[in-house]
Amino acid sequence: MQTAAGREISARAYIAVALIGLGGAWNAGTVGPVASEIAAEFDVSLAVVGLLSGTLFLGSAAIGLLVAAQIGERIGLARGLRLSCGLFIVGNLLFAVSPVFATLAIGRVLVGLGFALMNPLGAVWARNAGGVRLFGVFGASIQVGIALALLLGSGLSDAGIDWRVGFLVAAALSVASFLAIPAGSDSAPTAPERVKGFLGAALRHARVYRLAMLFISIYGVPMVLSAWLVEYLVREGDVRKAIAGVIAFVLFGLSAIVRELGANLQERGLPHVLLSGSLGLAAIGLAAIAFDPTQTVAFAAVVLIGIGFGIPYATALTEAQDLFPKAPGEPVALMTMAAFIPPIIVIPLVGHAISGGDGDVAFGLLAIFVVLATLANSRTAGIPLVGKNPDDA
Repeated sequence: MQTAAGREISARAYIAVALIGLGGAWNAGTVGPVASEIAAEFDVSLAVVGLLSGTLFLGSAAIGLLVAAQIGERIGLARGLRLSCGLFIVGNLLFAVSPVFATLAIGRVLVGLGFALMNPLGAVWARNAGGVRLFGVFGASIQVGIALALLLGSGLSDAGIDWRVGFLVAAALSVASFLAIPAGSDSAPTAPERVKGFLGAALRHARVYRLAMLFISIYGVPMVLSAWLVEYLVREGDVRKAIAGVIAFVLFGLSAIVRELGANLQERGLPHVLLSGSLGLAAIGLAAIAFDPTQTVAFAAVVLIGIGFGIPYATALTEAQDLFPKAPGEPVALMTMAAFIPPIIVIPLVGHAISGGDGDVAFGLLAIFVVLATLANSRTAGIPLVGKNPDDA
C-alpha cells in the first residue's frame, strides 16, 4: 500500500506501528477495571488507587517526556521504542507479583516512563515510515490497546479471575512489541542544534496553548475515562462490570477506527474547522453520561465520545509536529506532556467523587472542558513557530 505521496508502506511497518501503540497504551487500561479489587486487597481507598493508576503513571510519564525526544535523538527512534518496551515488561511483571502496595507503585512508575517514550517516538517513527496513514494506524492502535485492556480486565474481574492476570498479559504484549520493531530500523541520531530554541518560542505563542487544550481533550480526558468509566457505570448506573467493560471497549475501539478515518479525511483536505469541531460530539456524550449513566444511554453516549475524540487525533499530532518541523519530536513531547499533567490531579479527584456518589458532577465538568477546547481550536494552530533557523525565536 502507498501513501498519497506514492511511498510504499510495508506490511511489517503496519504491524510494528500497531503493536507499539497497542502494547504501550494497554498499560493505561489495566488498573481501571480492577480498581475495587486492588483497593480491597491492599486496604486502600479508590482515591489512593487513582493515585496509583493516574498520578504515578502519568506523573512519571510527564517527567519522561522532558527527555523523550532527546533520547530518541541520541540513540535513535527504534532503540528508544525498544527501551520503552523493556520498561513495560519489567513494570508489569513487578505489578503482577508484588505482595505489597509499594512495589505496585514502582511498577507503575516504570510503565509511565515507558509510556513517555512510546508516545512521541512512536508518532514520529510512524510518520517517517508511512506519513499520515501510519499516523492514523498508530493512533488507532493506542485506542485499541486501551479498549482491549478495559474489556479483558472487566471480563476477568466479572468472572472472578485474579486481577494480576491482566498485568501478565500486558507484559506479554510488550514482548511482542519489542520483537516487532525491525532490526536495523534506527534513524541516525539527530544533532542537538535541531531542538535548540523550541521551548522559548512555544511559550510565547497563544496557539500552542490552544493546541494543548486539544491534546488534553484527546489524550488526557480518555485517560480519566480509562481509569474510572467502568467503576462509575457500575456504581452510579448499576451496570454489570462485564457490560461496563463492553461499553468502554466500544468507546475506545470506535475511537480507534475513527482515528484512521480522521487521518484519511485530513489527507483528503477536509477543512480544519470540521476536523477539530468534531470534538464537540465528545462533550455531548460526556454530558449524557453525567446526566444518566444507565446502560442504554451509556452505549449511545460512547459512540459520540469515540467519534469526537477520534477524528481530530491525526490533525492534532500533525499540527504539533508542524510547530517545529526541524525537530518534530519536541512539540509532540511538549503537547503530550501538557495533556498528561491535568489527569495527574484529576484522576484521584474523580475517584474520590465516585466514592462519594458525585461522579456525575465530575463527568459534567469534563464535558465543559471539552466544549472550551472545541471552541479554542476552531482555527489551525499548526504554524511553524520560527523560521528556517530555530535560533531565530
